[in-house]
Amino acid sequence: MTMSLAARIVPFHIIVGPVDDEGRCPVHASAGSRVADADLVLPEDLVTLGAQLLQPGARRVEAPVELGKALGRALFTPPLRALLLDTARAAAADDARLQLRLQINAPELATLPWEWLSLGGANGWMPAIRADYALVRLGRRVSPPSPLPLHGPLRILAVASPGNTHHLDALDRALASHVRDERIDLRLLADATPATLRGALADEPAHIVHIAARAALTLEQTLDLDLGAGIDALDLADLLAESMYLRLVTLTGGDGDGRTLNVGPALLGGLLLSDRLPAAVAFSAPLPASAAARFAAACYSRLAAGAPVDLAVTAGRAALAHPGNSSWGAPLLRLVPGAEYLFVPGPRRAARPRSSHRVTPFLAAAALCTALIAGGYLIRQTPAATPAPSTTRPTARIQAAPTGVRPAFAPLQLPIATPSVTPAPSATPAPSLTPAPSGYTVHTVAAGETLEGIAARLGSDTGAIAVLNAIDPAAPLRPERVLVAPLFRAGEPGSGLSEPVRHGNPASGKVALTFDIEIDDVTLYAILDALRQHEAKGTFFVTGNWVKRYPDAARAIVAGGHEIANHSLTHPYFSRIGLDGAAHEVQETERIVWETTGKSTRPYFRFPYGDSTHDTIAVVATVGFVPYHWSADDPAIGSWLDRAAADPARAAGGILLMHGRPATAGMLPGIIDRLRAMGLEPATLGETLR
Repeated sequence: MTMSLAARIVPFHIIVGPVDDEGRCPVHASAGSRVADADLVLPEDLVTLGAQLLQPGARRVEAPVELGKALGRALFTPPLRALLLDTARAAAADDARLQLRLQINAPELATLPWEWLSLGGANGWMPAIRADYALVRLGRRVSPPSPLPLHGPLRILAVASPGNTHHLDALDRALASHVRDERIDLRLLADATPATLRGALADEPAHIVHIAARAALTLEQTLDLDLGAGIDALDLADLLAESMYLRLVTLTGGDGDGRTLNVGPALLGGLLLSDRLPAAVAFSAPLPASAAARFAAACYSRLAAGAPVDLAVTAGRAALAHPGNSSWGAPLLRLVPGAEYLFVPGPRRAARPRSSHRVTPFLAAAALCTALIAGGYLIRQTPAATPAPSTTRPTARIQAAPTGVRPAFAPLQLPIATPSVTPAPSATPAPSLTPAPSGYTVHTVAAGETLEGIAARLGSDTGAIAVLNAIDPAAPLRPERVLVAPLFRAGEPGSGLSEPVRHGNPASGKVALTFDIEIDDVTLYAILDALRQHEAKGTFFVTGNWVKRYPDAARAIVAGGHEIANHSLTHPYFSRIGLDGAAHEVQETERIVWETTGKSTRPYFRFPYGDSTHDTIAVVATVGFVPYHWSADDPAIGSWLDRAAADPARAAGGILLMHGRPATAGMLPGIIDRLRAMGLEPATLGETLR
């Protein structure tokens, strides 16, 4: 039976343990409103095996198929078995698919090969390798990230520790056809250290990191991965958290030795998950290079095609499920609930030639048992079907400014008064476009063009263009005005844009007050106070992360009658994050602002640090935004005002850029007064463009 990739998921939760003081191990299963409870009674040899697998030493689990049958007989008592089969039949009748979600709350049981679960019988029922079932172990209950749009190939960074370079060669061969088809971009990093791994991720963000390295216990009883001199589990988690487009980590274990911990990769997989990194694949035994490559080719090719990660891993499991492979264990997928779709393929683009990085080098881990059941104890305070509030790991973004690019801000230690603006309630939602557009294009108005003519030629709608760009549909169009057009049918391409817009309408008599906001909310409220006291409006370019931290402040911007605009999600250098990353930064911020304030940020966008390329400008346009730079920024505004005083007509249409710093609130009244003294009215960006 082959299920649709988009089939609705019917979760079947199974919670095992923890073992109580009397040695009883309860099992709780649930599917919707139906539940079943029982006790788990395992044969003594399975309990012994689980305890042995907690000890160092590279060893394989022998006869996992038979172990899976034994686990199935113990787990699927008549009440659980009946509930499972009823749920499976109901899902099939509804064209849905069953997903088994395991939560093992006992460390000595978490090491066992649950991925080989079977109902027994002549033909072993193994959800690990059936196309119509998926088996996952629950991860941390954090908010799953939105699926990442792919505007090019799926980017994989394959990393190997010393002695495991042959894993890279095998992976290179297995993925060669997908690289040639430009569906996957594979980079190889041999003899990796933490420093070279960080450097490779900074050079070009990866969607998947594939690690062939040994996990071993140190004398201090921390878990280290043998990259360079070693990196412990939590340091690795922090390093990977710096890569904002990483969605999956695969830990194959590499070739083991006497210190290797079989369950080390599974332990790491549980620790690495966060609201940025929702999925990890690990193996319960060190995996030979050929097997790891075979799994990767099956799994990653499906992810590149947009398959949900649980079914992609199922395909990888099936690729390993033949005689001779069984003792290597089945891939264990640790997943944040609701994060099945990691990637959404976009239009095909050419992949860069694969490169091989050979860069020269430049808190203790959590207790073993607690970390081992990261998918259990970390979430067992919450009912299986009810997500807990989101938690975010603090991260450090390490990025050096490119040559010639001016940093966007330099923190100033200046006092500031307590803000008096009160956070406002949510604003009334802005009008939406009906039906939803199939895409967007950008067009620069030529002399003599009309709104009706542009809409007809591009496949858009006159009213939709007017609403999106906040213009009067009956008024003549200003030549050189850049418009975003939503697309509803096939048409000609827009004229596009080669560089960001730096000036508004010289005939407007207005100067735009724009603010880049990404730091705190205290200075934001002070700026709002200053604008209110001087009866002026402005345009606030906000980052998505700032809006998530300070939703009331974002709503206060809208409630004050100001424009809210898009300044990316995480404030990265756009020349470094790839085109899919650029689109994701803008679209995710649009989503966050809309859900928080009821207002869209379209069509106004500003590149962080002013860092743009021709390609990133084009990508921003395809998701409905025009990039705007500035006529003068904070340190240059004084001299710009001096020149404006000499020729106010020439200064009209100017765009001033200020930042959310304490100094801004102090200088703003003087800027407003000087502009008005010249006969120029401070205004929003939209008003200045008309």
